[in-house]
Amino acid sequence: MEKNILPQLEFFEQLSESYDQLISWPTRIGTEGMFFKKLVNDNKLKSSLDVACSTGFHVIMLRRLGLDAVGIDASPKMIEKARTNSITCGVTVEYILGDFTNMSKRFSEGFDLITCLGDTVAHLKSAQDLRKLFQEVYKSLNPGGLFVIQSRNYDFITKHHARFTPPTGARNGTEETLFFRLLDFNPKSLNLSIAKFRWHENRWESSVHTTEIYPHLKREIESILKSVGFSKSEAYRNYNFEDYDPNGSDLILIAQKKGVLKSRNSSRRDKPTSKPEAQPKVAPKKKELPSKATAPRSAKPSKHKSARKPSAKPKK
Repeated sequence: MEKNILPQLEFFEQLSESYDQLISWPTRIGTEGMFFKKLVNDNKLKSSLDVACSTGFHVIMLRRLGLDAVGIDASPKMIEKARTNSITCGVTVEYILGDFTNMSKRFSEGFDLITCLGDTVAHLKSAQDLRKLFQEVYKSLNPGGLFVIQSRNYDFITKHHARFTPPTGARNGTEETLFFRLLDFNPKSLNLSIAKFRWHENRWESSVHTTEIYPHLKREIESILKSVGFSKSEAYRNYNFEDYDPNGSDLILIAQKKGVLKSRNSSRRDKPTSKPEAQPKVAPKKKELPSKATAPRSAKPSKHKSARKPSAKPKK
C-alpha cells in the first residue's frame, strides 16, 4: 500500500488532538524532570525557551522549576492545545506561533536555557537547516547560556536499520488507544509513520500518518554546534547524565554559549550586580540526582515578550 507522505506541518496538525496520548506526558516528565531540575539549579538558570514546544508540557515543567518560560511552535493547533494545557495545569506561560526563522529577533531579552526536544532536529532536511536553527539559538541565548538537544540516536538507527520503537497507549474508561511508530529507509531520508488504533464502541478504528524525516548523526550535530560558536558540548545516552552510548536509543546534547551567565535579581529588568556569577558548568556526568521535586512557584506571565507578531503561515 502506497503511503501518503504528509508535509511536516500538516503531519503535526493532524496529530495534535491525540498527541498528548501519543507522548504519555506524565511518564516522560517524570523521567526528565530531575534532569532539568539539576541543570537549572547547578547553573542558576532563570529563563527558558522551548523550540517546537508541541502541546506545551516541557514549557509547563520549566515554569514549575521557577523559570520564566516561553514556547514556540509552527503548528496553530499545537499552540492552541498548549494554551489549553497550561490553563488546565494552572500555570501562566507564553506561547508563540511561529518557526525558528529570525527567532532571535522576536524577543527583547535573551534566554539562559533553550531546549529543542522530542527529535525535532530530525525534521530539518539539511545541514544548512541545522546551521540556521543553531545560529538562531545562539543569538537568542544569553552569554554562557545552555542549549539542550534531545533526539533519537540515528548513528545506531541507520547502522542497524532499527525500524520500531516500543508502542505507547492511553485508556479512558472503556476506550483504549494504541500508537505504533515505525521507520522506512530511503537513500537519504526516513519515512516516519505513526499508526493509531482506537477501541471505540466495541470495535477498532485505525489511522496512519506519515512524514519524511532526516537522520542527522552525532558527529554532524556537534560539528555544526561548534561552527556557529558554542564553546563546548557534552553528550549523554539518557536523562541520568550517563555517557553517550553508540548503541543506545537516544542522544542528549548540552551545548554552552561562550561567555559568563550573569546572576539576576527577582526582577529581570533590574540592573545586573557588579559581581557576575562564576562560569556556569555543563552538568557533570553523575548519576546522583536530587531526591525531591521542586514545588511549583506562583504563576506569573513571561517577561520575554515577542518583539513582533508571527507570520500568518509559519513554517515547521
